[in-house]
Amino acid sequence: MYLPQSRLRKWRTKNAPKRCPLLLRKTSDWVVDHCHKSGMIRGVVSRVGNALLGKVENFAFRRCQVAPKELPSVLRAMADYLEKKQLDILHPVGLTQLCKKFKGLTSQKQKATLVDLGAKRIQLMECSNASERTKLFRELTKHKYGKKNHT
Repeated sequence: MYLPQSRLRKWRTKNAPKRCPLLLRKTSDWVVDHCHKSGMIRGVVSRVGNALLGKVENFAFRRCQVAPKELPSVLRAMADYLEKKQLDILHPVGLTQLCKKFKGLTSQKQKATLVDLGAKRIQLMECSNASERTKLFRELTKHKYGKKNHT
């Protein structure tokens, strides 16, 4: 069956789901998704979900050399990987990212976080600004994860 452009809007409206099957959320911005290889319609999805799917497909096919029929299995494997338990080892870039997030917290939240990490009262009093508190956060976080031998 061929769906002409003149009937696409009506078909999209009639077939729009309650929530996007890709992003699992409600929206009012629907598009008709199609396979770029076959040209066949796959369904109605959110515009944002469709853009994400396009980027994932393009990257997988072009950069990773994943065959189109293998993509669902690759995505399932990625989901399984993301759901598995993380190792209790802090990555150096991860520490930098945590410090950046910490620096963006309010002074009150920074101090509470430092207390949770075991900061002594005197240490908190010596930290008069966000940069000093972030430096202490970095030291305490490294100490927290440095206690274990991960080699």
